[in-house]
Amino acid sequence: MRESKGIWHIIFLVFAVITARVFQLCLVPDSKVVFWSQSQYWQQVLATSSRGVVADRNGVTLTLSVPRWSLFVDPVFWDTDQLSILSRYLPKNVIERLHKPLAGRFIWLTRKLPLPKGEEILSLNLKGIYGVKEMERSYPFGKYMAHLLGFVDIDEKGLAGVERQWDVFLYTPPEVRTLVRDAAGNYFEMASTLSDKGSVFPKSKVILTIDWRLQYIVDSALQKGAEINQAEWGAAMCMDPMTGEILAMSSYPSFDPEDRGTFTDERLRNNVIGRVYEPGSVLKPIMMGIAMDGGYVNAKSAFRCGGSIRIADHVIREVGGRAHGSQDIYKILINSCNVGMAQVGMKMPPNFTYNALKGWGFGIPTGVELPGEEEGLLPLPSQWWGVVPANISLGQGIAITPIQLAQAFSAIANGGVLIRPYVTREVFDGKGNRVYCGQRREIARVLSSSTSKSLRTALRRAVVEGTGKQADVGAAKVAGKTGTAQVAYKGQYLKDAHVATFAGFWPHESPHYVLVIVIGNPRSKGYLASLVAAPIFKSIVEEIMTSGFEINN
Repeated sequence: MRESKGIWHIIFLVFAVITARVFQLCLVPDSKVVFWSQSQYWQQVLATSSRGVVADRNGVTLTLSVPRWSLFVDPVFWDTDQLSILSRYLPKNVIERLHKPLAGRFIWLTRKLPLPKGEEILSLNLKGIYGVKEMERSYPFGKYMAHLLGFVDIDEKGLAGVERQWDVFLYTPPEVRTLVRDAAGNYFEMASTLSDKGSVFPKSKVILTIDWRLQYIVDSALQKGAEINQAEWGAAMCMDPMTGEILAMSSYPSFDPEDRGTFTDERLRNNVIGRVYEPGSVLKPIMMGIAMDGGYVNAKSAFRCGGSIRIADHVIREVGGRAHGSQDIYKILINSCNVGMAQVGMKMPPNFTYNALKGWGFGIPTGVELPGEEEGLLPLPSQWWGVVPANISLGQGIAITPIQLAQAFSAIANGGVLIRPYVTREVFDGKGNRVYCGQRREIARVLSSSTSKSLRTALRRAVVEGTGKQADVGAAKVAGKTGTAQVAYKGQYLKDAHVATFAGFWPHESPHYVLVIVIGNPRSKGYLASLVAAPIFKSIVEEIMTSGFEINN
C-alpha cells in the first residue's frame, strides 16, 4: 500500500512540473492560478521587462528602465479589517475597490511603486497583499526632450515620439513570473522566463542625432520665452544644414513623461512636426529664390512701394502703412516689403509656383523618423485666383510646419540643396546588429549656388539693417528672416491672434546651424516676430557661443 502511494505521489509531482513548464512557455494573461492541493498553488504573472536604451549622439543615456514594486491582492487571504492601515499608503480609489467583494485569486492593487514605498507597504505583512518587481521607463531629463522621446504605457509599450517610432526594437516582451504559495500563505518566486511573443531583444539601442547640451539650451530658451510672452504654443528646432541632422527639437507647452497628470492634448502635441500654421513673411526668401531661378526677377528688377497696392478685390498694405519707395529684390527682403513681394508673386504663373513650392518640400511630410508628422496645406493651382498668388508670396494662404521651414532654410544655407532632416543616427538590436543607419539624403536642388549665396547675403543684411536686428549676435554673423502672420479661422483672419517666427542660420557665409523659432499667439509683449521670436533666437545663439559648444560627429 505504501509503495502504491509513493508511486502516485511521484506521478503527481511530475505532472505538476510539466504543467508549470507548459504554462511558462505560453503567453498568459496578467495572472494564471493553478492548484495542486487545497492549501498550495502556483501562479503566473506577467511582469514588464527593461526596454532598450535611447542615447544622444554623444552616448549620453536619455531613457532607462528602473525597478518598481507592483502589489496584488489574493482575495482568499485578504482581511478587510486591514483597510484602515492600508489607507495610509494608497490612493482613495484603490482603497474603495477593496471595500467591495473580490473574486478570483489575483487582482492588481497598484503597479510600479517606487521601491522604498513598495517595501514599506510589504513590510506591514498584511494578509493577502503581495508584491512582484517590474521595470518602469524613466526619463532623466524630464520635460526636456519630452516631445521628442515620447512615453510608454503601463505595460511599457511605446505610445509617442522615439519610443513609438522604434518600439519594435525597444520593447521587450513581459517576463512570466511563476510564484508559489505555501500552506501558510507565503509567496515564493519559483521561476521566470520571457514570453515567446515577439522577436525583439531586451538590450537594443537607439542613438539619436540630438546633442543633449544643445537640446537643453534650446528647450530652456523656448520654454522661458513662451512663458514671458504668455504664448499658447511654441516650437524650436536646430539642425545641421549640411547633413540634415536634427540637433535639438523643442515644443511648448511641455509635459512630464512620468506624470500622466500632465498629459493633455495640447501638451502632448509636438509642434515642430504636428503644428500647421501660416508662416507669413519668413516665406519671402524662399519665394524670392523661386522667382530668381525661374527668371522672373533679377538683381536689376525694381518695384515701387507706396505703402499699399490693390490686387483684384483686395488691398495689400505695409505694416504701419509705411511707403518704402523703390525696392530691388534684396531690399524687399531686408525691409520685409509686402507691396514689393506681392508684385513678385503676381509675376509667376500659379502652376509654376505651386510645383516649385512642392519641390521645396511644402505640402509633403519631410519623412523624419517620428510619428504624427503633418504635411501642411498647399492649395491646388486651380484655387489660385485673384489675389491668391500675391498672398502666398507673403506666406498667407499656405500652411506649413516648423520642420518644413527648417528644411527649406537649410537649402538656402547649404548652397541650394534640399536635405531630408533626420533624428535617428543608428538603431541596434539586442545582438549588436545595426538595423538602421540615418544618413544625409539629398532630395533635390532647389536653388542655384549663386542664388543661394545672394539670399544668404540679403538675409544677413535683414538682420543687420532690417526687421531681424533683435536676433543679431555680432560674433556669430547671424542671417535670417522674421515672419508675423495672422491666424485664420473659418475663412477669416482673427485680429487678435498671431504667429511670430524667426528662421535663420549662422555664420552666414558658411552656416553650421539652422534654427527656427515659432511662437503661437503671444499676448504680453506684442505680437511682431522682431519683438517675440527674434530675441529667443538671439538668446540661444548667445548661449551656444558663450559655452563654446561644438558638435561631436
